[in-house]
Amino acid sequence: MPLPHLSVSLPYWQNREPLDALLVAEAADKLGFHRLWVGEMATFDAFALATAIGRAPGRIPLCLGPLAVGVRSPATIAMGTATVAALTGRPVDIALGTSSTVVVRDWHGRRRHRTARHLEETTRIVRALLAGEKVEYDGLIERIRGFRLRLPALRPAVARSAYGPDGSAEIGRPSVGSARGRASSNGHGREHRSRFSVGPTGGEIIVAAFGERALEAAARCADRVVLNLVTPAQVARCVTAIGEFAARAGRAAPPVSVWVIAAADPEPDMYTTVRQGVVGYLRAPGYDAMFTEAGFGDVVRLASSGTHPREVLAAIPDELPTAVGMFGDARTLAARLGEYADAGADEVVIVPVTTADDPAGYRTLDALTGIVTGSGPGVPETGGEESDPESAEQRRHIDE
Repeated sequence: MPLPHLSVSLPYWQNREPLDALLVAEAADKLGFHRLWVGEMATFDAFALATAIGRAPGRIPLCLGPLAVGVRSPATIAMGTATVAALTGRPVDIALGTSSTVVVRDWHGRRRHRTARHLEETTRIVRALLAGEKVEYDGLIERIRGFRLRLPALRPAVARSAYGPDGSAEIGRPSVGSARGRASSNGHGREHRSRFSVGPTGGEIIVAAFGERALEAAARCADRVVLNLVTPAQVARCVTAIGEFAARAGRAAPPVSVWVIAAADPEPDMYTTVRQGVVGYLRAPGYDAMFTEAGFGDVVRLASSGTHPREVLAAIPDELPTAVGMFGDARTLAARLGEYADAGADEVVIVPVTTADDPAGYRTLDALTGIVTGSGPGVPETGGEESDPESAEQRRHIDE
């Protein structure tokens, strides 16, 4: 099976300097990764950071998110995405998710309920807005009347669908967008054409999911699904479920990306960094099930009992990061990457573990680039022409 696309996500490790993110972005661009994911938690505003990165020298495409649908309205999500694309001139995709009760309710003071439905409604509205449509939508959770972006629409990377498989609104789901400007279907449903000029290539709408209802919603409306902190076995299970849900909806199954924490030749302090980073996820809805399924139910129960985070951190074994990540020498990384590919992931998004000596995570990213180009140790012969290891352009397109 061919290797998946390799992308990079900016890490926001709690024990590292926030501005390390800029160094990681520079390294990902220099090494020619497929695209750069710019997430958001409690550090940078994703739109502002993506704009800063996109205005710097380089050309790596950007993917924003996953952004919590309970924190921003669909209009502000679409406006922010189009803003980054217009100001940087780069392809920009957007990922949406439901986040956690802590983030949505406790940090932002918003209500978090009917999350799968909220995710689907927001996805459909954002898609129509990014296609340049004037949107009318009256859903169970989201409502928008007559809003249209004034910035150029993002040209779809794949077909967009705000409608059911036959082009009409799905039963119980109001239609999104005006009746004007609908194009022919190519298997993912109906596509929008804007009356505005078309912006940089991009506009893929990705949905973060893991639970059954979220996976079902993503299979109905996403261009791509992204998973986080999962084992290859969990990826395979989710890929199968997405395929079944998509078949019921009468559309092709969207491809699957997976965020994977990675460290080449890891040192003990790198495991500490990751263990600190996952403490907050252990009792978050969805993630608790992931870690329990992966064999760490005892730690999940400890975190859910209200035990102090310091004690939870002390109880997390190094085997937990290893189970949901890629840690080891080049041969181990290559084998692990193959496991995620065999499980059905067509994009692996590397979350590099950074250190004071390597704030860009360059050692890990460079090792993985060598695997993709066939220049690293432990990589099987492909029989094709060898890529120039100094050519970021060739590296970026080697998996396309």
